Amino acid sequence: MPQSPGLAWLLWIILLGIALRVLISAALPANLVSDSRHYFDLANKLAVGADYADPTGRAFYPPGLPIALAPLVAVFGSAAVLWYDLITFAGTAVITFVLGTKLADRRGGLMAAFLIAIWPNFVFAAPILLKECLLALLWPAAIYFYLCASGAVSETRACWFAILAGGAIGYAALTQPSCALLGGCFAIYSLLTVGWRRRTAICVLFAALGAGAVVTPWLIRNYLVFEAFVPIATEGGVNFYMVAQRSSDGRWSANYEIPEALERLTSDELERNRRGFILGVAEIVDHPAYFLSTVVRKPLYIFGQDVKNSYFVFERGEAGTDEGYALAYWISGGFYLVIIILITIFAMRRNYRKDASPVLLLLWMFLLYPIVAHSLFEAGERHHYAALSIMAIFAAMAMGARAPQKESAERAFRRVVDHGNEQRIAIYCQADGLAI
Repeated sequence: MPQSPGLAWLLWIILLGIALRVLISAALPANLVSDSRHYFDLANKLAVGADYADPTGRAFYPPGLPIALAPLVAVFGSAAVLWYDLITFAGTAVITFVLGTKLADRRGGLMAAFLIAIWPNFVFAAPILLKECLLALLWPAAIYFYLCASGAVSETRACWFAILAGGAIGYAALTQPSCALLGGCFAIYSLLTVGWRRRTAICVLFAALGAGAVVTPWLIRNYLVFEAFVPIATEGGVNFYMVAQRSSDGRWSANYEIPEALERLTSDELERNRRGFILGVAEIVDHPAYFLSTVVRKPLYIFGQDVKNSYFVFERGEAGTDEGYALAYWISGGFYLVIIILITIFAMRRNYRKDASPVLLLLWMFLLYPIVAHSLFEAGERHHYAALSIMAIFAAMAMGARAPQKESAERAFRRVVDHGNEQRIAIYCQADGLAI
């Protein structure tokens, strides 16, 4: 047992989360369907050394999840789905605790990690294979490393932290291509909080290098396969075209996958992607007002509920009973409602804008990023799953954890500047042969 009470509590929280997920997986052995089935099959092909391809194409699905899952499939076979969920949960709980402790205090970090452990919809992801579980780990990791880069005294440490932050963003983009622009949040955050300084340039540049280092090998692979530039995946055109149709409400529907609709996009993978964007733009030009009405509704699609995993377990996965489905639905929905109320209380409290630290701005940008990223594409509940840690930290602050104060961030920045000045003075004195 760890000597630190905080770490001991974190260990028990992780064990609790693991126990809940193992229990759900054993009680509700759901079938893999839709994208989950495709991702598992692709991971299985990678595990045996086969080419990354399925009937939809050789780069239709983004590779982040299959690449991460392939080693687990090679070792555990079909049980890799549960192992993947347990590993991503444990990692998410740890990084939530670390980030929550950095932003608030150890109590707040533990409270946020506990919320992640018992989050019903997150627990019901155990029997099904979700790439969003990987994103839920990568997003808070990227935030933590970038905040470390911004506050590090040493420029060398800042560079390495920024590279790690960029690497997390890069792999998030390989997992969900709509995350590709998340790095822009880093630049905006630094510009708004400290302005364009040497440290801002270092952090943004090395974060971009980290992201590029992760994404570039896959881009090279795509170029060798297609002899053309293919940014991560070829699903974007189909997605854009389907949700731009007059019959769409901005969400994905299985009705859009009918052969008649896909025939308009041709069977060639690259041409299908290109024509999807062209025909999608034509659809928007034909009915711009209607398309705008779907864009306005998308924030509600993304943040309106948190119950979909139970649907994929009970309805699509054909596990459990109707009564169990109803119970899971109401537990998930009720828990999420409490979280939303807590976040609202936290953000609407008196003097929030006056007292809150600027570091919270980066969390808010990540939390609201899905609304911007999916404004022109499919939007759904699953697109907020990557921000579960952020929501848990905000909820923990609402329940009494110490929120970071504006003055502490300013003092931290002054320490960095003062330390840099001290180093320069020391160098000058040493050059002149002076004792300091």
